[in-house]
Amino acid sequence: MNDDPIQLLRRVELFDHLTEPQLTLLAQRSRDHRFGRHALLMHQGERGDALYVLRRGEVKVFVSDENGRELVLHQLGPGSVIGDIALLDGEPRSASVMALEDTTALAIERAALLECLASSSDFALNIIRSLTARLRQATEGSRSLALDNVYRRLADKLRELAGVDEDTPIEPDRPRPGLQRRYSHQELGNLIGASREMVGKVMAELIRGEYVEIVDGCITLLRRLPKNW
Repeated sequence: MNDDPIQLLRRVELFDHLTEPQLTLLAQRSRDHRFGRHALLMHQGERGDALYVLRRGEVKVFVSDENGRELVLHQLGPGSVIGDIALLDGEPRSASVMALEDTTALAIERAALLECLASSSDFALNIIRSLTARLRQATEGSRSLALDNVYRRLADKLRELAGVDEDTPIEPDRPRPGLQRRYSHQELGNLIGASREMVGKVMAELIRGEYVEIVDGCITLLRRLPKNW
């Protein structure tokens, strides 16, 4: 939180090829914003005039429809960059971003970003790499929604949130991996594109099979989750 803006930007991969004058330009044209839990940093469909670099806290990036149903695309923490797509193409925001806890972010205005793009080919390449990575994530997410059943999507998400992969051994005599915070069935459903009821049914089976446990709302993996159910 006490970081000088230039020091913060130096640690973000997107900006790591910028020169000192370019970093100074971005820092001078930036400002800190504080958001309380559940506050919206940006809203789907609005015009974007700034991108955000998260200093602290956690946010979710999501899309929603007119009935209030939502699909969470990403959950991001400190050092993450959000809102750059609308800043580059001038189109409305493609998703909303909500703070999951008290969050502080550095806002950088569009004109400063475009000025750096025009003066640094390395920065332009970093932007291209960032957008390409995001496209790959979107493609993988679409594949999962189309081809994987609810159990498979939930198991993959639980492993991701616990910081393990499919082949990570989970031994009874070692600390068990757990999710870093409490997640409701609705939140997990929003993350994988499934209903709260379906998530509840799968979680009940995993608990019954002693693959996971929930204590005070916190989920811990007790054994490696089966590949299929």
